[in-house]
Parts: sequence; structure tokens; C-alpha cells
Amino acid sequence: MIKLFENFNNIEQINKPVIAVGNFDGVHRGHQELIKAVLEESKKIDGSPAILTFYPHPLTIINPYMKIEQITPLADKVDIFEKLGIGYVYVLKFDDSFSSLSAENFITEILVEKIAVKKIVIGYNFRFGANKTGDVELLRQFGEKYSFEVIVVSPYKDQDIIISSTKIRGLIKEGNIRMANNFLGRAYSIKGIVIKGRKIGRMLGFPTANLLVTDYLIPRKGVYVAYAYLGEERLKAVVSIGPSPTFHIDSPSFEVHILDFDRDIYGKELRVEFVERLRGIEKFDSVEALKLQIKEDINKAEAVLL
Repeated sequence: MIKLFENFNNIEQINKPVIAVGNFDGVHRGHQELIKAVLEESKKIDGSPAILTFYPHPLTIINPYMKIEQITPLADKVDIFEKLGIGYVYVLKFDDSFSSLSAENFITEILVEKIAVKKIVIGYNFRFGANKTGDVELLRQFGEKYSFEVIVVSPYKDQDIIISSTKIRGLIKEGNIRMANNFLGRAYSIKGIVIKGRKIGRMLGFPTANLLVTDYLIPRKGVYVAYAYLGEERLKAVVSIGPSPTFHIDSPSFEVHILDFDRDIYGKELRVEFVERLRGIEKFDSVEALKLQIKEDINKAEAVLL
């Protein structure tokens, strides 16, 4: 069971902390290389593999007018860290006070005094502290003084493309789910609560679960092949994200049609795991034409899903 540390005023000391530091949005394949290094380095000294991450996203404090759509909200990140073998997660509150903390004070007050770090694993381009004045060289200088080792992980590439959270966000916004999933190392997923909708799907003969989604990056409008999870139960699904132009409805919705399924799941949490985008949102000349298209979407989904 992973242990979370959120109160830095009275933090529990763990045995020989080996930590990776970063925001880790997406916990993508590049991040996973850092985590592999943490696990390897902790084994060498019989230490404790840990992550130091920030909440909320630093950019929401640095630029309050910027909307940061997350690939993985904090709870999802922690779940993934645990599955990858991390035992401890330090969640540092990123606020105005912390954003003005100098790089030198971040090292001495947080890494040394609070965590008592033995090894720190960082990406090749890691910058920290107020105005991002801290870098690898500064960490190494302080490492010599305070007896901690600095391990730098090279950029992780796929077909000469450096994998990054920014790149993956762009792919999801484009609807390029297959490539986003490749860079993530798993299927992109979103959690939401099933709420009452317009019942258009039921009227068409294809009932949908209308999902209330917050905090997640929503993929490009369109129709997607997906898996829907009710707890651990995996179900085949087709997802529609966007308006309903055939019915002259402009407001977007997140509708999940679960194949061969007819249960009341209002109020339950549903996790949607995206597989690929089938098409964009279209306006059809008639309800019958829309029904035919939905049947075609379902047939395509059946062919894709195992």
C-alpha cells in the first residue's frame, strides 16, 4: 500500500529516500524511465523508492489565467505510481509562498531537512526554484555538500520524438488517441459520475450513460471506441463527445453507449479507457440516417475491441 505525505510541517522520516521529482502529468513512458531508475537506485542501497510531486499544477499559480487540463489528476497519478512499484509519494502544495522559494532553499529546506534524501532522480531538463534558477549542476553542488547523489535520466524518444506531457496533451486534443496511448504506455482514461441526460440515446434505441467529467483533458469532439469500467468489470463501449447537431443541440455532452448492457448505473463512477477515434460529430438528414451510422459505429467497435 502506497503511503502519501502531504503535511510537510510534521513529516515522517523513511529509510534512505530515493526520489524522483516532477509534476508527472500523464506518468508517461518518459516518466516511467525515471521511476525505473528510482527502483534500481533504491535497490542498490536498500532504500525507499519515492516520488515528490506538486499540487495543484504549478502553472495554475504562476499564471492564474491559464487553464491546465490534466492527463492524470493527482489520485490517478498516485494509483499509477503504486502499480509501478513506488512506495511513498510526497505531495508538496504549490502556492504563492512555495513558488517564491529559491532553488537553494528548496534543496536545503525540502530535500535535505524534510525528506533527508539519499538519491534524487531527475530528467535531463529539470529546472526548479523561483524563476527556475535551479538546475542539475546546482543539485550536484549541494549533493556533494549534503551527501546525496544526483542521477540524471536522458530524454526518452519514440521514433526520434521526445515523449512529453505537452506532446501527449496535443495528441489527445487532436483526437490521435492511438499515438497518445503509445506515448503514455497505456490507454488514456477518464473517470466521471453517471448523471441523468437528455435520453436521446434511449429514444434512438442506443441508451447512453451521460458522464459528468471534471479535472480531465477531454479529447477532441467525436465518436470513439472505448472500454468502460464499472469497478473492475470491463465493458465494450462507443463514446460520443460533443453536441447533438441532428437534434439542434449545441451544448456538448459525454455519452457512453455500453454494448449489450441495460442496467441502472446513475450515480456510479465510470472509467472510460479510449482505444481510437472513429469519426467526427456529424449532422444527419434524418433520425434514421443517424441510427444507421450508430449501428456502423458499433460494428466497427466490435471489430476493434477484444
